[in-house]
Amino acid sequence: FKFGCVFSCAKTSFSDWLVQTLVEKRESVDWKRNSTFALFGLVYLGGVQYTLYVPVFSRLFPSAASFATAPVAEKLTNFSGQRNMLAQVFIDQFVHHPLAYFPAFYALKEVVNGGTPMQGVQKYQKNWKEDLVALWKIWIPSTIINFTFMPMFLRIPWVASTSLIWTCILSAMRGGDEAFETNPSLAEDVMGNQGRMLELTFAHRPATERSSIYNRTDEHVLLTVTGHDRVGYVNELTAEVLACGGDILDARMYKLGGVFVANMLVSAEPDSMTKLVKSLGELDRMQVNVQKTEPWRRSPLSRHDSGTDPVEPPLSFVATLNVMGPDKEGIIERLSAVCKASNVDIGQMSCSLVWGHSSDGKPAKCCSIKGAIRAYSPIDEAALRQRLRAVEKDMGLTVRLMVEGGHG
Repeated sequence: FKFGCVFSCAKTSFSDWLVQTLVEKRESVDWKRNSTFALFGLVYLGGVQYTLYVPVFSRLFPSAASFATAPVAEKLTNFSGQRNMLAQVFIDQFVHHPLAYFPAFYALKEVVNGGTPMQGVQKYQKNWKEDLVALWKIWIPSTIINFTFMPMFLRIPWVASTSLIWTCILSAMRGGDEAFETNPSLAEDVMGNQGRMLELTFAHRPATERSSIYNRTDEHVLLTVTGHDRVGYVNELTAEVLACGGDILDARMYKLGGVFVANMLVSAEPDSMTKLVKSLGELDRMQVNVQKTEPWRRSPLSRHDSGTDPVEPPLSFVATLNVMGPDKEGIIERLSAVCKASNVDIGQMSCSLVWGHSSDGKPAKCCSIKGAIRAYSPIDEAALRQRLRAVEKDMGLTVRLMVEGGHG
């Protein structure tokens, strides 16, 4: 029991330190935040969770220990043991974690930060859907393995091993500032959609891979199509592209200010492309803008003054930028100025209005900005972070720069 408490304390502290130093790349560790995780690991994971998994479950399910150590063939025919295993998973994942684990974590974190336990529980009420989905993706498979195969003395080590990964996720999702804690879309960036950053991977692939993926004998166009949103809009548009011999290579579709917008990179043989452009211009209730492009060519930002090679060089810096704070004029202008001054290219950026909370806890209109930035030559990352901190301070924002592994 004592070993479990000490180990859980050290493990949760280490996980948060790992996220702060390697993922968030902070210049200095937030030890107040780290102490929250350490204290939570000591008291709850080491004490409460141990009590549930070993003494309590041993009494509720006396045959659990023998089922865990039985051969696999015997497990397959032991339906009573299987029901007990599923009951343990249900109690742990659908009773213990929603009703005890998360409320305790939020309450403790709020107390450490000077608030009250009830304020922490209120934050959990806003985040519970995203938190539980993230939890279940990791813990339901892990718990099934634990209660099926692990003898009693290995249950806590198995939980601790899985928890090392989970605590890193929880630290990234809920370890930082309040604005991010109460904004579900930012939580989803970290866990709800674990592959969100992979959307940007295509633009960040090595130059040779980006060059070879396209058929250079085809013509390529970038289509921007706008129109009032209605059922069948996307089908009508894509069916026309297909009917004219076009191939959609990449697409972004979204609703903006009541208007549906589709951006598509389309390839086709030269004769088919002429027919395609003419046909799209005749679509009812759609406005189509066509721009020819050669997607294998490098960006002008990456072109060396003395070079004539048409292929992009490898990227030296790739990062995602998440910004949250009060809605004010000039935020995007300030951020783009920082990127320009740092010789960083904005690959993607989205901005939306969301409901958040002001410093006094009242509902307030906030601005949520997400972007992907990159550089083709080495940059001064420290200077970039300093400029972002200046924007953060001047405009009352929360800014997170997360550098992709292996870059910058």
